[in-house]
Amino acid sequence: MSLSDPVAAEPESGEYDAAIADLTGAPLGDLPRLSSRQVEFDRRVRRLGDREEWARRLLPGLPIEVGLTELVWRATGLSRPGLVAQFAWPRLDVRVGLGLETPITHAIVDQLLGFERLPAEGYRQVSPVEWGIMTFVLARALDRLDAICGPLGPWDLTIDRVGPDPFDVRDLGPIVTWRWPVRIGTVAGSIRLWMPESLLNQLDITPRPAAPHRPGFSSLSSVWRAEAGTISLARGISRLKVGGVFPIDDASLKGTVTTPLGPIALVCRDLDGRSWIEVESVSNTSAARVTVKSPPQREPTPREPIAMNPSSNAAATADVPVTLVVELGRVNLPLSRLADLKPGDVIELGRHSREPVELTSNGKLIARGELVQIDTELGVRILNVFL
Repeated sequence: MSLSDPVAAEPESGEYDAAIADLTGAPLGDLPRLSSRQVEFDRRVRRLGDREEWARRLLPGLPIEVGLTELVWRATGLSRPGLVAQFAWPRLDVRVGLGLETPITHAIVDQLLGFERLPAEGYRQVSPVEWGIMTFVLARALDRLDAICGPLGPWDLTIDRVGPDPFDVRDLGPIVTWRWPVRIGTVAGSIRLWMPESLLNQLDITPRPAAPHRPGFSSLSSVWRAEAGTISLARGISRLKVGGVFPIDDASLKGTVTTPLGPIALVCRDLDGRSWIEVESVSNTSAARVTVKSPPQREPTPREPIAMNPSSNAAATADVPVTLVVELGRVNLPLSRLADLKPGDVIELGRHSREPVELTSNGKLIARGELVQIDTELGVRILNVFL
């Protein structure tokens, strides 16, 4: 049977358990309900183009066959054994996951190495060596994918981690699972892509009603940065070394790494001033989610003449005193959302709870680090320096 045959793209076992759990007298029982939007999206997905052509472009040289795309409007297959690649998409402030079943992972590695595995070994656990090989394969695939601009623009994903750990769907909202039955040589299995349903709303293939009028100011948005204090470097950024630990000024953050306590501000700067919203971290989220404590406030910036001195290169000198801002994350807020914000509302910062914080100067990324506990206060351990 060909993988392009619709019969081969069978739903996962247990997917329709709810359909027969409660017979109501209908011949087929209580069937799953889909919205008209989901049905339309599923129909359009099947016309996205040649699936095998995409596979050949991303994984050249592999004898791969790809069956019909199956959409499941929830997270499925998260606990299946195999290999899981987790990706960050900073430009869109989302994360997505890719899961390859164990036999498919072995088949890809075997094809690349010219190795023939015994059939009984096809379901053995994926080894750390194979994780490394697949990380390289996925990195090359991302390079090819980044050159393809689609409805979401360039596919500028970055690899977060590759290994056996299930994709973490917390704080992502409803998840949609894309599933493809694939065959590599004589080995058959499935590949799954997990993405937030909110991301699908940005795809051009989803049905959109005609706009009755031109969008107004409420559709405009701005980027707000979650600032948790500063780190003063009296001897300049030359002090920044990987592994170094720096306390946050004025002991602004206390508590634990998973639940920072203290003043956090969502800040938006422009040419005329600074706007901010007082927030606090939601418990056990490492400030990936924050609760609003005050409405937006505004502070204008006095206009001063700019001193033009071509010989001055202080900003680029590593031993000049500098103050770095500790950024816990960022969020894009439309004006309509800002107008409705009230104390108690929860805002997602678009970052994973284990993602590093950023140290910036005048909006420029200087370093990344992780929150650490220093006695009863919190500081930052440097992970990467970008100088």
